[in-house]
Amino acid sequence: MSYLHYQEKKNYWLLLSNIVTLISLFLLLVAVLGYRFELFSIKYSLLILTKYAVYGSIISLGFNLITFGNILSKKLIASSILIVSLSFIINITIVSYFYKNIMDLKSNPKINDISTNYEDSIDFKISKDHLIKNNEYSLIQKYGGYDKPNYKISSLLINNKTHTEVFNVSKNIIIEMGLNVTYSNLEEGFIEAVDKSFWYGFEDDIIIRIEKLISDDIKIDARSASRKGRSDFGINSKRITNFFKRLNKNLYN
Repeated sequence: MSYLHYQEKKNYWLLLSNIVTLISLFLLLVAVLGYRFELFSIKYSLLILTKYAVYGSIISLGFNLITFGNILSKKLIASSILIVSLSFIINITIVSYFYKNIMDLKSNPKINDISTNYEDSIDFKISKDHLIKNNEYSLIQKYGGYDKPNYKISSLLINNKTHTEVFNVSKNIIIEMGLNVTYSNLEEGFIEAVDKSFWYGFEDDIIIRIEKLISDDIKIDARSASRKGRSDFGINSKRITNFFKRLNKNLYN
């Protein structure tokens, strides 16, 4: 009788863990698809559905640990061990991923539009979702917490290369980064592209300005901005920094 009672208790925790895990996955799926198909707002998808999905995963992790405790105390069939292990991996992945995002959000100032040049602002050619606020954004970028290495971005100067060569290499790098080029004009020296996030499909725009100076050096400025949200989790500055690193490597290596 005691063994049967243990089996019922054991199955109860395992079943409860699986149910909560499935609910969390369902909430995440609804949040992602709901936003992508414009059924829900970004606020509802992230602050309601996604938040409670993460809470569910945290609760399910507790159930997973209880079930693992039962495994250590008494023998459990192999299929149950595999199920609880899979549930644990799913939940720890969800919690870890969104915990990292929360930490990124808290550690970055609330700005979603980054530029290497605020004195001579760069206007997007295709995307009209961004109205640059020179005074506000430049002050925030300089004095509002942007003292990390990846935020200290400025114009890039290229020596001993032609305008055409730099333009073509820049365009190829943008494509290699997985961005979709929406505007490209060699004479003007502009390349504009859009980047879409994997899960929610958030769209960020980037524009590259390539100009030849009197000294024959090539000056490159970039602006990257998010279409939604007040904070970009530091993604836009990292995108510009990544582009500059790739460009230097391709031109001089």
